[in-house]
Amino acid sequence: MSVCADPTQASSLPSEDLALVAAARHHRLTPWLSVTCGDRLPGTLAQAFRRDRLVTLARNMLLTQVAEEVIRALADDGIPAIVLKGLDYETRVYNVPGARPTSDVDLLVPEDSRRRAFTLLDRLGFEPRAAAPGFDESDYHEVAWRRGGVELDLHLALAPLVRCRIDYRAVWADSAPLRLGNTDTRGLSVPHAIIFQALHMAIDHFQVPAIYLIDLARLWASGVDEDRLVAVASAWRCRRPLESALALTAKFIPGSVPAPAGGASEPRIRRILDAYGGPRALSRAGELARKFAHFDRPLDGVRYFVVQSRRNLRERWEQEIRRRGPRERLNLSAGKK
Repeated sequence: MSVCADPTQASSLPSEDLALVAAARHHRLTPWLSVTCGDRLPGTLAQAFRRDRLVTLARNMLLTQVAEEVIRALADDGIPAIVLKGLDYETRVYNVPGARPTSDVDLLVPEDSRRRAFTLLDRLGFEPRAAAPGFDESDYHEVAWRRGGVELDLHLALAPLVRCRIDYRAVWADSAPLRLGNTDTRGLSVPHAIIFQALHMAIDHFQVPAIYLIDLARLWASGVDEDRLVAVASAWRCRRPLESALALTAKFIPGSVPAPAGGASEPRIRRILDAYGGPRALSRAGELARKFAHFDRPLDGVRYFVVQSRRNLRERWEQEIRRRGPRERLNLSAGKK
């Protein structure tokens, strides 16, 4: 998703700058470029990037207010929360308002609080969305909600449970204090945030905007024990995503993170590096090839394929035969409370 949804806002730029602005917006870089090099840009580019930063600032303020509301409501009900991705990154690793665009609120809650959290979001006026096959199943890792123009992804886990073996007791025990707006909450520890970022990139087949690479580089700059990080990723069966994410970041932001042993010689990594940022979209076959190349164990890939195939079949059945909406599927009341 681009920072600036309306391409006509760039129409006043010279034609030679339009492609640059489009590429920077595609990679969600314009707010960060405004912060880091705005005073060195030509006037028209500086103005366009500054406008995007102001849009990002206003959007992030709205998302922060909603996140604070939900976090406080969860706390009142005895449910802890961890802020994930964009809002956390802007607060902890960018430290500049409006520098890191994000499109939604991402919160992690304990899996055993699933039912209470659903009821609370319903009470706050959020509507669930059928964003993915199997979103309503008891082992699905996130459920998307919407209220007005705000999207909220409620995570019960950091990734599909069949994909890896994340130690959630460690995730919660090692979480770090985070001050979001006027609310005290929690964020992932730096090592866990790096692994989650790499896993998130792998789930998106490494077809990610360049801001994700900057996220990873700045998380790394926060300080991390590399040996411990690799050990945790291996124990969680996330080592391959971590290796590819580090290799991609090391190539395009040299010196920011250590390249994994072997560098680009691994075929799965080389293919990612060679194709990144190219004009051609990855085919469905290419997406599947990348997905299965990033399971640490083949058996995990087989298990994931079986579970996802069953969910896709069930989704068709729900849509075409039962025709139940998201509220019914989550066992929420049919009408607004």
